Amino acid sequence: LPTVQIVDMRAELAAGNPREISLSLEDAIRRNLDAGKQTILLLNRRGYQTMAQCEDCREVLKCPKCSVPMVYHKAAHKVLCHYCGSQMDPPPTVCPTCGGKLQYRGFGTQKAEEELAKLFPDARVLRMDQDSTAAKDAHEKLLARFADHEYDIMVGTQMVAKGLDFAGVTLVGVLAADLSLYVDHYRAAKRPFSLLT
Repeated sequence: LPTVQIVDMRAELAAGNPREISLSLEDAIRRNLDAGKQTILLLNRRGYQTMAQCEDCREVLKCPKCSVPMVYHKAAHKVLCHYCGSQMDPPPTVCPTCGGKLQYRGFGTQKAEEELAKLFPDARVLRMDQDSTAAKDAHEKLLARFADHEYDIMVGTQMVAKGLDFAGVTLVGVLAADLSLYVDHYRAAKRPFSLLT
């Protein structure tokens, strides 16, 4: 089995790192890039920011049909429901409950891709999620391009954790690995364990 390092992101924040990528992972990616190797990063949240919360009443912006939190997608500049597809365009800035200001929080694959581009401006970053693979055969084409070393870093949702085997990949990172532990489902602990292993 590979060597695994667990990083407490609360300690990272207390040490002055506000990003979602830990300093040790950043250093490992940098060493990997210098060695001409590839990296895969798993973040099982698509979109840019995963929720909008009112600064006053603390209510979370939810889908009017499904009552699940709406997710901000920066590229499309709208909030979407990942369950039923409902959308709000443009994204609201005012709380529908009390009229307070909405604060967008959390991070998904779009934000991780943006952060990686800032940290490693010379690296070629590929994002693999439902949004980037919507076109016919896009999934297979992107994986083939990664296999041909057209990209240095691949960040994506659970589709990057499904039996991929690339000789050039020598580093795998999981961002926010514990997020899925706290969903309200009786298999909440089993699913992330299965995905990670």
